[in-house]
Amino acid sequence: MVTPGPLARHPRDLDLLLAALTTPSPSENTPWRVELPTPSKSIDQLRVAIWAEDPSCPVDHATARALAAVEQTLSRTGAVVRRSAGPVHFGDSTRLFEQLLHATATATVGDEAVSEELAAARALRDDDAGPRAAFLRHRTQTHRTWLRADEDRARLRQTWQQFFTGHDVLLTPAAPTPAIPAGSRSLVVDGTERSFFDQPGWANLTSHVGLPSLVIPVTTTEEGLPIGVQIIGPAYADRVLLALAEEVTPLLRAVASGASS
Repeated sequence: MVTPGPLARHPRDLDLLLAALTTPSPSENTPWRVELPTPSKSIDQLRVAIWAEDPSCPVDHATARALAAVEQTLSRTGAVVRRSAGPVHFGDSTRLFEQLLHATATATVGDEAVSEELAAARALRDDDAGPRAAFLRHRTQTHRTWLRADEDRARLRQTWQQFFTGHDVLLTPAAPTPAIPAGSRSLVVDGTERSFFDQPGWANLTSHVGLPSLVIPVTTTEEGLPIGVQIIGPAYADRVLLALAEEVTPLLRAVASGASS
């Protein structure tokens, strides 16, 4: 649920896939080419921001410790690592993501189903702010409403762009908790039940504004459930993120090995 992209065993696998995705096939007979930037800095020269927590989507202690371990590992390399409150308002950004996502999803729905959703949306009370009401309103929003949301997206992109003039990458939790069991429809953060839809909250910060992000494994719980950390970069920094993931992953393994020995 927190992986809106390909899964791979190694960053080099993702790099190979990225090359395939950005290379036109001969049958297209097109002149366009995509030359994504390659890393211009070594890991010890990076300016790293850490967005470790947010009241809109709290993380549990195990997840916080995993992110702290990555923070310490990067600091030991000589990278400039600073905590950040985040460049955007978490709740507003993820609500915009949901609005745009649900609007797009209606494209594959038949006319009869759309008519039923329109009728259900008209029947909603004005004060109904529940998840189902939000879902129906997003699914049946007018084109004017969508255009205004798209303008909000453009402003978000500008905010992110400004943030990355002072930072090379941003690290966040990948999810509020370690991986949850397949089929689970509940989410508990340090004993407190949260909305199940908080699970992809951190991952939903970037895709609607066109920013690259990836998740690297950091550690596992005593039960063997994986905990990951998300790395976010400026637009078109896909290869920069892949290079960082390839460099930092063995460093994290070394830390984990030392802690367990």
